[in-house]
Amino acid sequence: MEKPYFMYDAESKQDKWNRGLDLFIESVHKPDSELRQAAHDQKCFHELMDVRENVLEYLKTIRWY
Repeated sequence: MEKPYFMYDAESKQDKWNRGLDLFIESVHKPDSELRQAAHDQKCFHELMDVRENVLEYLKTIRWY
């Protein structure tokens, strides 16, 4: 019978949360040409960018220190 594999995880929940948050922030920063084109087509590109900025500001408030 195979023994279960246990991995000791010394990282704190805080470290993992912040790393996940950083990855999410990167995804918000990453340009999405299809989404931006759709916003242009629907005449709401500037509003999309405003929402993006608001989301980025909010994300700064949920980091664990």
